[in-house]
Amino acid sequence: MLKTLSLAWCAILVAALASEVSAQYTYDPYAPAPKDEPPVKADGTLNWPTFYRSEKMQKAYENLWMMGSCGGTNKNITIPVMKNRVDINTMPKGTIEGQVIRVGKGQLWVRDAGGKVTTVATHPAGVSRVEVSGDVSARMLKPGMIVRLMGTVDQVGRATDTIKELDVVSVPAGFEPDGVEPEHRQLIVAEVFSLRGDRLQLKTPSGNLHRLSFMISDETIAHIQAKELGYTTVGDQVSAKGRIYNGDNSSHWVFASDVTVTKPELNTKQLQSVDELFKLSAN
Repeated sequence: MLKTLSLAWCAILVAALASEVSAQYTYDPYAPAPKDEPPVKADGTLNWPTFYRSEKMQKAYENLWMMGSCGGTNKNITIPVMKNRVDINTMPKGTIEGQVIRVGKGQLWVRDAGGKVTTVATHPAGVSRVEVSGDVSARMLKPGMIVRLMGTVDQVGRATDTIKELDVVSVPAGFEPDGVEPEHRQLIVAEVFSLRGDRLQLKTPSGNLHRLSFMISDETIAHIQAKELGYTTVGDQVSAKGRIYNGDNSSHWVFASDVTVTKPELNTKQLQSVDELFKLSAN
């Protein structure tokens, strides 16, 4: 009797959640990859984990299964659960273009010329190819960013000249820059430590000088040449190529193998503040 009631309850719960499927499309960009399967197939295509149209339904089903309430034989339960799962690897390939309206962790929300909004998701294993390029005000620099510049510092790591331009770059894991020598103009690659007013402080693990200090101004330009989605800003132009999934008229996804982000042309006479440039909505 109890088992019958449990099964009935499970069926009712799954059916109720199934009614929400058309309204709920969630995807964890850091969900576990398929077990024993590489993120990149032998032919170079990406291998995506399962996408659940309603993550709430899947979690409820998994909890009931673990408690023994669902035996996996009732079609009123199993059919909605199976329909809730989407194999991204079987979806058609395509490309979308548009403007970024929101930035999240591993995701972008992009509006095309016709007003349609598409969620662009990168692979949780970090194998999507991302290119972010363009010029922004150096005042957008954040701690943790890697910059490259030509400069000279004194014996305590302080520069006297104001920087006119620098590059924001991505470096491979384990990269160690050359040490900085005082009183010697050289190429410097270092991590942003802080930016307070006009004073940009960098840090580097190499050499004898581990703290460097430079001056910037409103006219200092940062040339972004990065391979990380986190350098994307609201207003950037995006082209994303990958697996296309249209859940309904209001839910559109690109599970992207390639994402190209281009910054709008910078007008140095109308540079925006950091707060205006970076309205990132990372969940």
